[in-house]
Amino acid sequence: MQRTIQAELMDDEASGTVADLSENLRDLARINAWFGGTHAILRAIDALSVMPRTILDVGCGGADVPRAVIEHLSGRGLPATCVALDRSARILSYASAVVRDNDAISTVQGDATALPFEAGSFDLVTCSLALHHLTPADAVQALREMARVGANVIVSDLRRSRAAWLAAHALLPLITRNRFTLHDGPISVQRAYTPDEVRSMAEQAGWTRIEVRAAFGARLLLTGGR
Repeated sequence: MQRTIQAELMDDEASGTVADLSENLRDLARINAWFGGTHAILRAIDALSVMPRTILDVGCGGADVPRAVIEHLSGRGLPATCVALDRSARILSYASAVVRDNDAISTVQGDATALPFEAGSFDLVTCSLALHHLTPADAVQALREMARVGANVIVSDLRRSRAAWLAAHALLPLITRNRFTLHDGPISVQRAYTPDEVRSMAEQAGWTRIEVRAAFGARLLLTGGR
């Protein structure tokens, strides 16, 4: 299946209403939880040789992953802080409201291809369901930036395949009636990268530690860094 460049509604700041976007972000949080995306990130964190205390989440969306990571580490007696970054002002507004009761999580507006942090600022950088929103060139630059600011990087995203595309068409109408989710879900699969493509992009970004593996729920997991 060839990769498409068709746009998603959530990427257009003028598309839909705040209610449309909010419901879409809640859908994505449920999908992350139900189909293993969040769990895969937490398992990858547990596999690190040193548990992170400072975390950056790139393309935070509704901030479900930052909340899960902080709660996961806290449950193991490991206090940590997380900066949740997104380039979209209206998505970040939603995320800020979601985490306002958690002092360990702060929000920052910024671009994945030019992260506003000094080199080595974080123990860990996470990125969930955001890489496929980028062109191949921008994805390489984003991976370069993540490895620049973080000692370790964990990227979780969709894995492009016809089977996953058909599953999105079949399952999403059973989960939601949100027009953003129903429109963007199958397109997200078509925009996603294959494991080989992700490995190649990490190599181009200068990563020297690269592990790419398939994960449950038509996901792939990229871990490593420089």
